[in-house]
Parts: sequence; C-alpha cells; structure tokens
Amino acid sequence: MRCLYLCQELAPYFVEGGLGQAARALPELLHRHHDLDHTLLIPYYPRLVDRQGLRTETVARLSAMTVGGAATVERLVDHDGSCEVFLLRSDRWYDREGIYRDGRYVEFPDAAARAAFYGSAAAQWVRGSGRSYDLVHGNDWQSGPALAHLRHLRGRGGRPALLMNVHNGEYRGDVSPRQAAQLGLPDEFTARLLDKAQGSPSLLLTGLLAADAATTGSPGYARELAEAFAGTALGDALGPLRMEGIVAGVDRKVWDPASPGPLTVPYDGREVTDGKRANKRLLQRRTGLGADPRIPLFAVCARLVPDKGIDLVFAALGPLLTSGRAQLAVVGTGDAEYLKVLADLQDRAPRAVHHTPRFDQELASLVYAGADFTLMPSRVEPCGLNQLIAMAYGTIPLVSAVGGLRDTVTDLRDDPAEGTGFRFAALTSDAVGHTVDHAVRWLAEHPGEVERTRRRAMSHDWSWERTARQTARLYERVVAGG
Repeated sequence: MRCLYLCQELAPYFVEGGLGQAARALPELLHRHHDLDHTLLIPYYPRLVDRQGLRTETVARLSAMTVGGAATVERLVDHDGSCEVFLLRSDRWYDREGIYRDGRYVEFPDAAARAAFYGSAAAQWVRGSGRSYDLVHGNDWQSGPALAHLRHLRGRGGRPALLMNVHNGEYRGDVSPRQAAQLGLPDEFTARLLDKAQGSPSLLLTGLLAADAATTGSPGYARELAEAFAGTALGDALGPLRMEGIVAGVDRKVWDPASPGPLTVPYDGREVTDGKRANKRLLQRRTGLGADPRIPLFAVCARLVPDKGIDLVFAALGPLLTSGRAQLAVVGTGDAEYLKVLADLQDRAPRAVHHTPRFDQELASLVYAGADFTLMPSRVEPCGLNQLIAMAYGTIPLVSAVGGLRDTVTDLRDDPAEGTGFRFAALTSDAVGHTVDHAVRWLAEHPGEVERTRRRAMSHDWSWERTARQTARLYERVVAGG
C-alpha cells in the first residue's frame, strides 16, 4: 500500500509539539514494519531549513494551483529515516519565523489562505508525481483543503482513500462563507461545504466532508468530539465516518531513560529510585533550583496556552513555590500573559522556579528524568504525549480526566494495585490544589509505594509500535471501503 502523509510539522526539523513527533515516528514504523510505502509532504520553512543547514534538492515545479501562485517540491536529502520526505516550497507562504504563529505567539492572519495553497499544491503533486497513492492521511484542519481537492481527483486509477486525523477539535480553521468560496476548492465541493456548514464553514469541516474515515488521539477524545459536535455541521459530517481513537506513542529512541544522554544519568525500572535521585540533583544544579532531594519537583513541558490549564498550574503551585515547599521546571513557550506570570514567579522564587522559553529536547529529557511529578490540568487533551513520556521516566502524572489523559492514567486512589498517577476530581484551582497537596504528602510518606508506582508506570507499553499496529489495521479498513 502506498500512502501520502500530509502534515505541517516534522520532528526534529520543524516542530512545535506532539504533531511533529507523530509525523516522525508513525510513518517510519508503518513503512518499515507494515509494508506501507509512506512519503511525507511538509511545508518548506526557509528560516528553519537554513538555521539547521538542511540540504534539499528540487524534484518538481508546480504552477497550476487554484490559489497561491507557483511552488517547488524539494526532497529532504538529510533525512535519516526510511520514508521519503518532500518539502513544499513557497517563500510567499512559509518564509516566516514560526510555523503557525509570529514571534508574539499570534496566529498568522492568512492561515486559511496558507492551508488553501497547501491543499491545492498537494493535489497537484499527487496528480503529477507519477505515484499512485492508495491512501492520503491528512492531519488537522490545515489538511482539509487537500482532502477536498483529492476527493474530486479524476483520471487513471481514480482517487486515493482519504483519512482525516483530528488532533485537536478546538482548532477548526474557521472561515466566513465568503472566504470559503475563495479557497479555490472544486466548485461542486464548495457548494456542498456551504450547504452543509449551517452558516459556519471551517477547514476542519472541509476535511471531514471530504474524508472516507476519521481518527483522533484516543477513544475518550473520540467520544468527547462526538458529544461536543452533536447537532452541528461538524457532528453531521463526523457521524458517518465512525471516528476511531488510537492513542499515540512515545518514541523510545528519543525518550529513553536507560540510554545515556548529554545531560542525564541513565536508569531503568530496577534502579528507578537511585536514577531519579541522581537526575534530580543534576536538574537542580543545571537550573539553579535549590539543591534539596526531599523537595517535590514538578515538571511542565508544554505549550503555555489556556487549553493546557496553565492558569491552574500557577494557582495550585504558586503558594508552594513562594514558600519554598515545592519546585517547578517549565520547558516551553506560549501566550504572553502566562510568560509574564511565570517570569514574576521566577523573580519571586528563583530557587524554586526555572523556565526555559523554548522546546529543548535535551533539557526536557533531564526535566522528565529529574522531576517527581508532571502537572497536566488540561481542559482539552486529545491524546497527550507528556504524560506518556513522564511515565516512561517514572515521573508520576497529575492530570485532568479528559480525552487521552483519562484513557492512559489510572488514579492510585481508585486502584492502588494498578494506579500510575492521580486525576483531578474537577478542573478548578481547589481540586487541582487538593490533588497536588495529596501527591506531595504521598511522596513524603509512602516511599515504597512511590517506587512501585514508578516501576509500574515505566513498564506500560505506550510505544509507537503499538500505535502503528492499530493504524495499519485502520488503513486496511479505509482502503477496503469498510
């Protein structure tokens, strides 16, 4: 089976979060172990390409797009995986500092037009590349226009099967009816979109209307989307697709506590207590946090945005941090208001708070290895990778009971024999604070249970291999028309 994977990110080159990690890991495993010939089509971000010194070669020139002007397709020469990676180059659309947002973390105002260009170019590439794809796997609303064009692909061999992957239904690529008519989609599809949209067209709706099937990051989030979209145009489009929730995985080549890293001391489940103690000492030394092995250390490795419940992190941990009863290590950037609160906290408690305002793979590995807990009071979490990475390092997750967090973290208070973390009873500062206080006492008073829980968390199979097996079965069903 020949598959094309459409995505805006690809780790380690162009990445903002879990989407880029998935684009790196999943097609690789499907390609190598499941007889699925995968190629990827990713935007060419000139500034990121130049910064990393990546080498590319031009393989095609595209000029017949319905919107956005001409482009070239470049093959990524330096890619070290087994899948071919093609980069869609148009400096008009992609010569910017960020992938989705500017330096102030504000979304580019022409985001819908960029997606329309990407969709038209992807369809042109499929038509002209000489490759007969059996399936196209589109990711998030930015792939919606591409699936719409491919839905109406005609000619020898017909069109490929189309799969829409909804990583976060909160981001929909909303457009006005007038903008929808200017996306350059096939006329008959535009008419269908405007007819079905109930006055609220979006590029996510575009993708769902075009797709043969849909998937998302967990069974729990699939149910949440069905409930949230009920009675709307999105719900009407989603219903017939029988969305399948498949939990994403952890790339153990990247996130492996047993492998020596530039900053970390390696350890496995048999020596988790000593390993985490050693890495906690290293983390405190590197970040300037107080050198105290007994103080509970919390990790947040995430985008600092409302969906992640960052305000609840500050509300729950603030008093503990300023009184010296806890420490917080944060890796990530986000909204200006949260960055300011974090900077103020760091000024008030420099020995208790450290923030790295960018994604740093090596430091994040040390944070996971050295932290006692990771805190995730997310309001929306389709899958969640951070809790899976944390558990791989024996770091106990404190999470909200939503989406993939509910599916992957078992509360110790409900099931002491199988528990791997703690879930908040509600998404309020009081509920999060209560769970934080309980976890801090548990850490101090039950060292034997802490060690057993860490080992149990590390033993779970949250690998991409498991995800790939489920995805391969989904591909087969979609291509077969089931």
